[in-house]
Amino acid sequence: MTTVPTRAGAVRGRSVDGILEFLGIPYAAPITPERRFLAPQPRQPWGGVREATALSDVSPQIPTYGPVGTRAASALHTGEDFLTVNVRTPSTDGAAPVLFWIHGGGYAVGSANEGALQTGAFAASGVVEVTANHRLGALGFLHLPGAPDNRGLLDLVAALEWVRDNISAFGGDPSRVTLAGRSAGGFAVATLMAFPPARGLFSAALPQSGASVAVLRPEHAARTTTRFLRRLGTDPRTASVDRLLQAQKLVCDESYTRHDADRDGDVAMLGVAFQPVVDGVSLPTHPELSPDLAPVPTMIGCTTAEYRTHSTVHPGDLTHTVAAALLHERVRPLGLTGPDLVERYRTALPRHTGLGIWRAIGGDLVFQNPATRFADRVPAPVFRYLYGPMEDDELGAAHGAEVGSVWFRGPDHLAVVPERQRPSDHAAARAVHDIWVSFVRDHVPSHRGVPFVTHEPGSTATHHIIGTEVRHTADAFAERAAWWEPAHTGFLETFGAGRPPAPGTGPGSAPDR
Repeated sequence: MTTVPTRAGAVRGRSVDGILEFLGIPYAAPITPERRFLAPQPRQPWGGVREATALSDVSPQIPTYGPVGTRAASALHTGEDFLTVNVRTPSTDGAAPVLFWIHGGGYAVGSANEGALQTGAFAASGVVEVTANHRLGALGFLHLPGAPDNRGLLDLVAALEWVRDNISAFGGDPSRVTLAGRSAGGFAVATLMAFPPARGLFSAALPQSGASVAVLRPEHAARTTTRFLRRLGTDPRTASVDRLLQAQKLVCDESYTRHDADRDGDVAMLGVAFQPVVDGVSLPTHPELSPDLAPVPTMIGCTTAEYRTHSTVHPGDLTHTVAAALLHERVRPLGLTGPDLVERYRTALPRHTGLGIWRAIGGDLVFQNPATRFADRVPAPVFRYLYGPMEDDELGAAHGAEVGSVWFRGPDHLAVVPERQRPSDHAAARAVHDIWVSFVRDHVPSHRGVPFVTHEPGSTATHHIIGTEVRHTADAFAERAAWWEPAHTGFLETFGAGRPPAPGTGPGSAPDR
């Protein structure tokens, strides 16, 4: 057993398989009903030594958002005292680089306590790893008059401040903190790069399968609030957590399964009801418009089939016409139409089936295009990657396929990892993990001692990771971003002006073929 001091009191961890772990350390006060919609509050110091050998509760949640969200939902115990971090370290001596990891789950489900994040892989590779829990769904992102917006992100800022103030006692260097996350965690990383309260709290960024698309204007977030309050039927400040979650699920499922731009505004693009809000205070503007984006080295990328799992809700014989109808409401906020966009993709990808076109457009809208655009915006060295094989009809590596490899410690440490996330090719998994470690350690990723090439704005080159090999080559997905112009640029301009384009009539509504 090892005891470490923190500003709130001492914590006692334990040694497990050669690393030290300290679990469930509070970084802020519990989310009691009276604090439900406040900014995170300081944790009161405790006397004596606090045991840190068991995971904490996780943020209240309920499965939502189709097959991907349901798989990401946590089955662990929820409660009030979940604003916690888990720290694993190779040693409490020294000053090792730090990985700060934000979990995924559409800002509504998931936790830092899930099995794939409990391998201790980075600590075993000489990195102090920190995984953080934060408020989700309505608790974290409901746009509520009289309450601060972006509470889930403010929680993460409080956790980063905890790292700044305490991580040296765990053997970490507070000046070398890589902010990383996947899916909604990747969205959070990109948003925090444009989030003034987070400035100076990290030295590098790694948005993984997520970038700058998931933010809302207040007037569009207010539409979700109206729907949520109607479903809830009472004051959210006094309602039971169970009642909050049931109303949240109804709103989330409705947005995800029945996209409607008139009803939901920009929410229709992702179908994710609760997102960060451009409130003009904590988040001044859309990250792609930010003049003050964090100037830190950034590694960014996606898998080759981001929408493969998402597509399992549709039949394999989906026609192009039906695909266009399904996508129409999602692209209307951009001033595009489903039929026009499907026609453009069919011309460029003639061998794709209707379902393949649906996968391509959905994956590009949510993941590939934002990563391509964001890479050009960062005012610091950027390193791009693409994970997995390229296969016909967008059937390569699915969303999240790389997680088990990123957190791969070795075949003897796979028992805690869900079976679907266990890598079968251990050599390939080790290669991926080592690339991620090199970026956290040096802020320049490398493979077999060869550094990645720095991205140049406008370049469509990437580092394609397939098995144990890495090739610096053209990225077909990056080239597709041009297919959405000038619609996306016009959308950003109206976003900055606070005026959404009329659905179906904005720039790019009839793109050149």
